[in-house]
Amino acid sequence: MFQSDTGRRKLRLACRVEFAGSSTISGNTRVLSPVAVSLQSAALLTPGPRRPKPGDRGVLTLIIRGPGLPNALLKIPCRVAFLNGNILDLQIMTAGLDARQQATFDLLFQR
Repeated sequence: MFQSDTGRRKLRLACRVEFAGSSTISGNTRVLSPVAVSLQSAALLTPGPRRPKPGDRGVLTLIIRGPGLPNALLKIPCRVAFLNGNILDLQIMTAGLDARQQATFDLLFQR
């Protein structure tokens, strides 16, 4: 999924992804970069209405809490890049974040 290590970091955040026509998937991030997220979810292993497929678009919600971080919910448009077992890799599009949201997102790479 990640083409280079630039800006990439292992980071565990609670998250959820919502896709039109399928259920919400809750899980935890594994790796985060400014353009992509890899997450893990047991929900991907259970039967449901429909598993996401590469190319599906949705909204990723990152639940940010922790020392030195503001409590925040960041909603970021995303697209499924890869799905394997309980691992879901997403391309994220942060261009729509406002200045405060972008500053919060940037803090994740400064810790």
